[in-house]
Amino acid sequence: FPDQLRRLYEAEGPTMRAAAANTFEALRRIESIDRKASPGHGAEYDANDPFSRGLRQIALLIKAKVGLDAASVDLGGWDSHFTQQTLLEPLMSRLGNGLAAFRQDLGPRMATTTVVVMTEFGRRVGENTAFGTDHGRGSAMFVLGGGTKGGQVLGGWPGLHPETLEGPGDLPVWNNYRNILAPILARHGTPDSLGEIFPDFSLNPVSL
Repeated sequence: FPDQLRRLYEAEGPTMRAAAANTFEALRRIESIDRKASPGHGAEYDANDPFSRGLRQIALLIKAKVGLDAASVDLGGWDSHFTQQTLLEPLMSRLGNGLAAFRQDLGPRMATTTVVVMTEFGRRVGENTAFGTDHGRGSAMFVLGGGTKGGQVLGGWPGLHPETLEGPGDLPVWNNYRNILAPILARHGTPDSLGEIFPDFSLNPVSL
């Protein structure tokens, strides 16, 4: 089957042939990966956690140099309308342990790797009647990896007084997510395409 595909693409123009050749080479490298190889630098992933397993697979692809540009791993279950404390503490542990193992596994390769943790929406400040919180505006993003000055919080804190909240009790948005992603994308090779990636938005990239 791969040989048949190669012959088909060989009849295409140079651009298509080059893209196909790169894809076949990436597949060849992926097939050669030893999926049972131990993580690097003594890192330990939780084999029972799908999130950790996903991070381990991404680390394998990075170390195999298959040409991976971007990857996404989901960690669901944060929609904490009910009994929020019971729900969030295990999730935070899974997130932290998985990221710590990933960073340790990659070792020096973290200098050329950036990890962004983000969500679709935040939570309201006030607790609801089910000991949870409802959808809100303000949330948090975490950035880890090369080119990032760690140990800092980028944003203001106006407090939780009613006059500082927006709408029905939302934290105001301090940094638009696009201003966080823009410097990361620029660092990884797309500085001249940011206007196309984020159309109709006046970028003000945050210094990470």
